[in-house]
Amino acid sequence: MQRALEWQVTFWSGEVTPRERAAFDRWLAQDTDHARAWSQVQRTGQRVRSLTGPVEGEALRAADAARSASTRRTLLRTVGLFATAGVAAYAARNTAPVQSMLAEHRTGRGERRDLLLPDGTRLVLNTDSAIDLRFTTQARDVLLRAGEVFIATAPDPLGAEGLASRPFTVHTQHGAVQAIGTRFTVRLSDGRSMASVDEGAVRIQPRLTAASPVRLEAGQRAWFSATAVESPVASLPGDSAWTHGRLVAERMRLRDFLAELGRYRSGLLRCDPAVQDLVVSGVYPLDDTDLALSTLAHALPVRIDSVTRYWVTVRARAG
Repeated sequence: MQRALEWQVTFWSGEVTPRERAAFDRWLAQDTDHARAWSQVQRTGQRVRSLTGPVEGEALRAADAARSASTRRTLLRTVGLFATAGVAAYAARNTAPVQSMLAEHRTGRGERRDLLLPDGTRLVLNTDSAIDLRFTTQARDVLLRAGEVFIATAPDPLGAEGLASRPFTVHTQHGAVQAIGTRFTVRLSDGRSMASVDEGAVRIQPRLTAASPVRLEAGQRAWFSATAVESPVASLPGDSAWTHGRLVAERMRLRDFLAELGRYRSGLLRCDPAVQDLVVSGVYPLDDTDLALSTLAHALPVRIDSVTRYWVTVRARAG
């Protein structure tokens, strides 16, 4: 990548010698990774060049007219630093954490937010979640950058005007979930995505496969990666209960229960390995996680040890 950036700066100078062109051609043909890096630099470098290209070209040509080739190389290296910084900043902007921070709609830890979309669709963002909306004349797209979203789709108003109805699709880094007149949830977690259907149906299309999409019916859920969809299973009671501020546990391991509850509170919520396999069932409030922990201590032989509100450990109750 660094070498590709150096070649980009050389070409930006507008003064490429035949010898340099031949050296570039040899470098490009040496390895497929070289070609891949060059392609990426071309894509991301266009934006940098639109801001710096004319200036750097004039500066380099002036240097060539009045100074030595070594000065030109010094200027190339200087411009290269700025180009590298610009390309790196643009590439960083496309990483998941940065996209989440810059998303159009976001929620903080423990926050939920209802949104009414331009087409009448109702959308609920769960805790620590982020989305971007891309509504065009051809499609209604939601880009899930982090967390979880519940969607109750509405008929496309363009369809009522006699135009072709636009598909409604939720996109994650792993693929696309297209709604078929439905209420459904999509979640990003642990390096994969999950879709769960309350009503209607959805089609899941992993990003890196040309296989036919997998259809989920009401009452089903499935995890998927960029290459495959796991076998659908029955939805869990808690898949959409969070939209009403409830965490529904149905024979959950205590460790898993606390990991889920921890999504809704700041700080560290730990589980002592001695009690991690205890079984939790019941309905717990998400808007008051301290109350949920207190209720848990009455239901199971555990105690809640708090160093501060932000450092809590669930341990076995003495005796």
